[in-house]
Amino acid sequence: MKKLSLILILLFQIHTTFGYSQSVDPSSKKIIGTWYNNANRSIKWMFTQDGKVYSYNKDIFAVTYKYTISHSCGNNSDDTIEYLTLMDKDGDEFCFKINGIDENKNGILSMTNMSNMEALTFVNKI
Repeated sequence: MKKLSLILILLFQIHTTFGYSQSVDPSSKKIIGTWYNNANRSIKWMFTQDGKVYSYNKDIFAVTYKYTISHSCGNNSDDTIEYLTLMDKDGDEFCFKINGIDENKNGILSMTNMSNMEALTFVNKI
């Protein structure tokens, strides 16, 4: 019985040790970097690790937002959906439903603007 208990404990430790190392990167990590609007490549958003996104148009700085990724944004809340919330310096919030971020390393950020239900696609490779 002691051997069985020891084996179960060992198996549990191996699973937790190696299971976490093979986990998928969270969206907050995958979104870091420069993303170009697929419909208009002169528009780019640069997401940083410190929770800021810098917007550029034709390489001219436009605006800075604070961003968060969570399961709620504005009046929207769902434990199975991730939302990107952008907040400007005046405290105005802009909500986007995240459809996918670099799925299978495809270089695509797919979102839906929750204010008008417009689909947005960004790419991280030109």
